[in-house]
Amino acid sequence: MKALAELSFEFIWHLAFTEEEYLDLDFSVRWLSSLGGYVNAMTTEEQAALVAVAMDRQARWLAPPDAQGFTQRNLVTAEQRAFLDSMISGEFFSQFD
Repeated sequence: MKALAELSFEFIWHLAFTEEEYLDLDFSVRWLSSLGGYVNAMTTEEQAALVAVAMDRQARWLAPPDAQGFTQRNLVTAEQRAFLDSMISGEFFSQFD
């Protein structure tokens, strides 16, 4: 289930945050409009797996700088942080009820 949750997270992230010039607008509108149906069909276990992926990404992307001073923290926008928080808190799922 973890692999499917990883794939789902990547796909949702791609739809939400890829720049328009790199994403076919008709494709993204079609998928975003059907996303609610897929989210509502998720079992509690599937939602928990997706939350676990979001928690892992948040921990990795917002980690303090490593020994060489590298961190991805500066690359994550406020909107992306809010998205991660929303998925982790469950708010992401409730918006489709």
